[in-house]
Amino acid sequence: MFWSDRVAGTRRRQAAHEVSNHGGRGLLHPVRPDPVTAAQSSPEASDSVAAASSPVARGPLGPRVETRPEGWRLVDRRGLLKAAVAAPATSLLAACGGGGSGGSGARSVRIGMVSPRTGSLRLYSEVDAHVVETMRTIFKDGIRVGRSTLPAEIFVRDGQSDRNRAAAAATDLIFTDQVDVVLVGGTSDNANPVSDACEANGVPCISTEAPWESWFYGRGGNAQAPFSWTYHFYWGMGDLRGAYTTMWGQLDVPRVVALLLPNDQDGVTFSNGVFGLPALAQAGFQILSDVPPYSVGERDFSAQVQKIIDNDVEIVAGVPNPDDFAVFWRTLNDRNYLPKAVTMSKALAFERDVENLGATANGFTTEVSWSPKHQFRSYLTNRTAEELASEYVDQTGRPWAPSLGFTHALYEVLAQALVNVDSIDNARGIADAIARVKANTIVGTVTFGGAQNVPKNVGSIPLVGGQWRQQNNTFNLRVVANNGSNIAPDGPVEDLQTVQNR
Repeated sequence: MFWSDRVAGTRRRQAAHEVSNHGGRGLLHPVRPDPVTAAQSSPEASDSVAAASSPVARGPLGPRVETRPEGWRLVDRRGLLKAAVAAPATSLLAACGGGGSGGSGARSVRIGMVSPRTGSLRLYSEVDAHVVETMRTIFKDGIRVGRSTLPAEIFVRDGQSDRNRAAAAATDLIFTDQVDVVLVGGTSDNANPVSDACEANGVPCISTEAPWESWFYGRGGNAQAPFSWTYHFYWGMGDLRGAYTTMWGQLDVPRVVALLLPNDQDGVTFSNGVFGLPALAQAGFQILSDVPPYSVGERDFSAQVQKIIDNDVEIVAGVPNPDDFAVFWRTLNDRNYLPKAVTMSKALAFERDVENLGATANGFTTEVSWSPKHQFRSYLTNRTAEELASEYVDQTGRPWAPSLGFTHALYEVLAQALVNVDSIDNARGIADAIARVKANTIVGTVTFGGAQNVPKNVGSIPLVGGQWRQQNNTFNLRVVANNGSNIAPDGPVEDLQTVQNR
């Protein structure tokens, strides 16, 4: 062991402590690899040597090579001798720094992903699984890294819809699977702890599917001192307020809004007086101030329901998960109270969650971050949004969801960033390439820090407003407010009472 190994060990212990402080409790019980992913990974994957938190090269079965800040490289001599005995001369030359495009002996690009395969966010993983298999096909002949084309491997771990388990899954990707970069979505409950683990361990990470304020400020972000390793693209609360006011402005209803907010990171973001939903007051809406927040997993919403009824509230908005919202909605139905607008983020993202609510969900409204109507093409396949959604429906038998576009876009952003990386072993170079990328994706152009009042680590994506409408026992998400975009609405929004009494 040379000197840098001891330093790396110290840094890893410090990093593990840091992850624990960010919600990584339970890291003593590592998450087991996804059996499907493990089976489809190459047999050599588990034998690869890696140090994901530093610029130490990670060639399979070869000597460790550390790039020094001064520009020269330090080679582990004992590892070099072992490589000389165990490998042919061509492999030895490659270990010493020889170049070349992808081949059987080429160092693979190891991509990690944390997906909530179980728990309340499990529907996100169905989309993730489909996209991962699509990417394995796209990258079967390799992925371009600078001037080279290298083999690609994708490792998936289960975040279990739990912040602590998501942090543990990310740590396993970093230290067990030794990935070069981590991709993650599935709301801030999944994306934030994974991003924290990557930031602490110096591993590049791209995330999505959480309001960017939840991701940035929820992780203690400071615009004057941005994150070094983690980048995020999604819509922000200003975009959400714009979609909500455009939808509600079409209705003849009193402008009093009750908020159904959990005491989690998204609830804190939505309740923020500066950029959250209370800022709707600037558009003439009054937020009912005394509706209490609730704990995730709550089974008694009588206090919130009573406040809504006592104040004759006609607009209810919030960001509960699907399970919590289902309990709230049953409680409100039991009181025979029907508002004219129920507009929920997160809880109404998937058609299957809406179907589980039955006919009483007909007319619910939500934001639409991506749809088949969006006028973008995939950088990787040249498919349109409509074609991508149709392929998903045909191949899985499940309805499309907005998360399909964003999970697909994660790999598009990564692929375009890697084109500008000199070496896959240069973690700092990968992070810098992500920071500089201008990526054309299925959800639109992604750049980080390119918009006014947006932190350097953030790419802001606009959204539109949608309404779930039931037809022939199925639900369709119709665009009803284009929010200034070029997407043609399917029609106007209708109030919930009119829809359900028709």
